[in-house]
Amino acid sequence: MTPVPPSSALPPDREQLLTALATAARERAETLGLSRNDLARRVYDPAEPTSQQLSDLSRMLDGRRLGLLAATGLKLLDVLGLQELRPVWGTVDVQPGVRAANLSAATDLRLGTDTTIRGRLTYAAARRAVDIGMTREELARRAGLVDLDRVPPPTEHTMRATASRYLTGKTSLLTTNGLDVLRALGLQELQPVWRTPRKGRSAGG
Repeated sequence: MTPVPPSSALPPDREQLLTALATAARERAETLGLSRNDLARRVYDPAEPTSQQLSDLSRMLDGRRLGLLAATGLKLLDVLGLQELRPVWGTVDVQPGVRAANLSAATDLRLGTDTTIRGRLTYAAARRAVDIGMTREELARRAGLVDLDRVPPPTEHTMRATASRYLTGKTSLLTTNGLDVLRALGLQELQPVWRTPRKGRSAGG
């Protein structure tokens, strides 16, 4: 399906991102002519959504629930036709290290073929780390993933393993720490890219 050109850029701050994404989701639902009942049926897949499901969905669309960035919220965005949150990178001053981030062939294949919203973002971040030659240890430091003042200080193995969780998809980049990782990689904004709705059908299928 042909992607729609990116719409308004989203800020990398999580609260601002949540607010902007909720606004974009409401506008998208209105454009597609989908009521909250329609959306709830597609997201939760019941014949008739419960009042709790409708309440949760409304809170997500109103930006009052962080779940919009979790699994159910991402399913809602997928139903609305969000294809990806495409990162726009700025310049980052990186001193090349001997353990610069790399991707094994298996990880590259797994991430590169994951077409979910979260999967596409993870792959973009993993490729970015490789492209700029940032080590996982340096990424953990810059993103504040470890307490450098701890006694004893975290080992390089700990820092490498912590950062790796975000670059392999084990931990979501749409968490507060995950967005810190993206900013450490030079994230300036996220561009939402929407799929073109099929004729006679909504983007949710």
